Amino acid sequence: MSDNETKERPAADPAAPYGSANNPSEYDVYNRLAKDEPYFIIRGGDPLSDALVELHAYIGAGQSGAAHDTLERILALTSQKPPRPVGSPKYRETFKISVSMERYRETHGRSH
Repeated sequence: MSDNETKERPAADPAAPYGSANNPSEYDVYNRLAKDEPYFIIRGGDPLSDALVELHAYIGAGQSGAAHDTLERILALTSQKPPRPVGSPKYRETFKISVSMERYRETHGRSH
């Protein structure tokens, strides 16, 4: 199978939460990722997951006011809990993924 082919996925389970592995969204790309394309998964149990995805949607839709409000909500949520220390392996890894994504986009272009 080439890097650009879609892999087979079992039929969606409508009882599963939308956007999950068992009921993927219409635009789910996990099975379409090229083998060298970096990705980052935000899991539903992450305390910021819904707000981060909402922020991404508002920015993509050009709704700057709603994006600003959502970012303020994220900042308020993060101020309630001390951040990970700068030396945290998870923190460093997240930035490494970000750099990989930037480099990938520079050489491959946008994926959509």
